Amino acid sequence: MALLLLAGISLHVCGGLVVVPAPGQRSLRLAQPSRLAPLGAHQHPRTQQTPRFRGAVSGMKMISSSLIGKGDDWGNMAVLAVTATAAQTLGNSTKVGQLLGAPVTAMACAFVLGSVGILPPGGSSGASLLQKVSLQLATPLLLLSADLRGCASKCGPLLQAFFLAAMGTILASVVGVLSFGAPLKTALGADGIKIAAALMAKNVGGGINYIAVCKTLNASPNAIAAGLCVDNIFALLYFPITSALASGRPDLDLDDDETSTSKSKSTPSETTESPPKNSMDGVQQVSMLLSLAMLAIWGGDMLSKWWVGGLSASLPCCTLLTVAGSLVIPSKLSKQLQIPAQTLGTVLLYLFFATAGAPGLAIAESVRASFVPLGAFLTTLYGIHGLFLWTMRQIWPSGKQGGAMAPQRLLVASSAAIGGPATAAALAQANGWTSLLAPSLLVGNLGYAIATFCGIAFHAYFLNRF
Repeated sequence: MALLLLAGISLHVCGGLVVVPAPGQRSLRLAQPSRLAPLGAHQHPRTQQTPRFRGAVSGMKMISSSLIGKGDDWGNMAVLAVTATAAQTLGNSTKVGQLLGAPVTAMACAFVLGSVGILPPGGSSGASLLQKVSLQLATPLLLLSADLRGCASKCGPLLQAFFLAAMGTILASVVGVLSFGAPLKTALGADGIKIAAALMAKNVGGGINYIAVCKTLNASPNAIAAGLCVDNIFALLYFPITSALASGRPDLDLDDDETSTSKSKSTPSETTESPPKNSMDGVQQVSMLLSLAMLAIWGGDMLSKWWVGGLSASLPCCTLLTVAGSLVIPSKLSKQLQIPAQTLGTVLLYLFFATAGAPGLAIAESVRASFVPLGAFLTTLYGIHGLFLWTMRQIWPSGKQGGAMAPQRLLVASSAAIGGPATAAALAQANGWTSLLAPSLLVGNLGYAIATFCGIAFHAYFLNRF
């Protein structure tokens, strides 16, 4: 089922999708842009004025009714929750799901449901509500799951390699915007530079940073989904190449700065120490996490109103407050909260991706309108990212075990930047690099903490240059 998303995109890009003209008309506009997306209230007005978006949806007739009504909030949220749950199974048990990953599988399944008439075409108020809640809660929860205190002391040379990987992404994004900023603006209007900034943030941190930047910059929902779809097509090429380059390389010795505790047979869930015997029970942990997350969201709203006079900076402010709070929370309490925070944050992230696919064919039309400039930008991003790391390895003096320039560390660092901490840990585990397993999760979570601010600064710099 997950392949249907990519198949639909390919057919639209190639012009092969059969369209049905409305009777007596040469073409039919799908709907007003404000009705095409789960976050209709935040639709950016420039998107409505963009000729390619109007042309992309012209001549196509979508299903006008659905099994779940547009006003049935709980029905829409229930179907999306079931979709997110099913995607976790498909993402781990099927070959296609493993290639796409569970979050993208959730978006693909919701795309199908929104296209065949089970979910309302163009999204619903229920999907909008679920999208807002899942995004805002996932951001502080995932940050609370990270051991930010341990990054400097436990990561050693891998931390240096990660910063090089992040620099490679930023440099590549600058070249990409300078080369293809005008076509991006032609295809997406004002959203072009916003999506470029969000893609840069995603490939320093992860999907949560992509959405945070898009929300902060008020990008249109269709443009958000288009950028995410095209980026995941490129990721399907990136990850097999990374796995092939990693294959057959031995684990590194622990004579350098990585913590010796990583040498044990650990798994991603074991990267935090076991809580003490007299720790809080599960109910207390979840209650405290939700309280801290909501306080961070509220504090972010208040700080944003004071800082910029509105809520446009609420998510970055929430991120800043959460990172600061995670550094001052007592270490014993922080360790008790990390695993449940990771669980809750990941569940909410799956829900968000499901809502991103809910508009159905509206996403495919957005992808068709912007596929070429987004593809050119991402080709530059991924290509220069890899070339930058290869060049640094050639010119950087190598120490014991290769130091930060060891191929194993560069590959894990690149995976942490492009795919996030879970992807980096999966690469380390698949190749038996137990010395890099825990550090890979730490540097990936550090990417979560810094990428949103990098993306916003990137957009501010290029905003008036196109």
